[in-house]
Amino acid sequence: MKKSTISRVNTAVILAAGMGIRLRNVIGFCPKGMLKVDGKSIIVRSLESLKKEGIKRVVIVTGFQESKYIEYLQPNNKFPKIEFIHSPRFAETGSMHSLFVAKNYLNENFLLLESDLIYESRALSLVINYNGPDVVLASGKTGSNDEVYIYGKDQEECSESEESYNIVSGKILAISKKPRPNMLIQGELVGISKISMNLFRLMCGQHEENLTFPCSNHYEECISEVSSKQMVPFLRVSDLVWTEIDNQFHYDRAIKKIYPRIIQQETIKREGK
Repeated sequence: MKKSTISRVNTAVILAAGMGIRLRNVIGFCPKGMLKVDGKSIIVRSLESLKKEGIKRVVIVTGFQESKYIEYLQPNNKFPKIEFIHSPRFAETGSMHSLFVAKNYLNENFLLLESDLIYESRALSLVINYNGPDVVLASGKTGSNDEVYIYGKDQEECSESEESYNIVSGKILAISKKPRPNMLIQGELVGISKISMNLFRLMCGQHEENLTFPCSNHYEECISEVSSKQMVPFLRVSDLVWTEIDNQFHYDRAIKKIYPRIIQQETIKREGK
């Protein structure tokens, strides 16, 4: 399929305002991103990976226990430059409002990540180097019991540079946890996307138009809503190893199953096998 020129990004946004209520017995009253896997917090893993991918600036949208993030993430040459933006109504809003409160601090295309993820490093590079200003990363089936599905148009062929039959792209029609009987499931939402300013403005407009408090609107719902106005591609990496960590089940699964597989995949990649 024909694609536009690669749109590089220098800025990333990490959504980190959530209260992590379902992880209290694991992490106590700390933000989810501070949860440690193999001795290192998952937000530090993301920051170090972003630095390696050439990201210069990271905006972290905080809410619950903001001071712990600020104290924990002191300037470090392994991180990009970090800016903290506080979402004051975090307890009564979803992830789209967190992104919305950062709108005055964003003036260029950006990478968007959730704070509670662990993933293979290629997840970032594939999204950053995707040909085009917008893309939402999808995976194959995960069995996480908390799936958000990407519904899309007929799959389109990938360019040779994408190198793998496991990688497919196409057009998003909807993103939802709910069944869409007349649409084809193309993959599961990972929580890593590349967002253009044009798409971001549409998302903010959609959010502001429907904003009342409390507001549980999430960023992927806004992408779903505006995808009828602007084409938003998905990129499905069927064999991508990743997980969110949103509850005890996710945490146990991450420790016992997902993280060892990530290490295995990274070792294979590093050794060129």
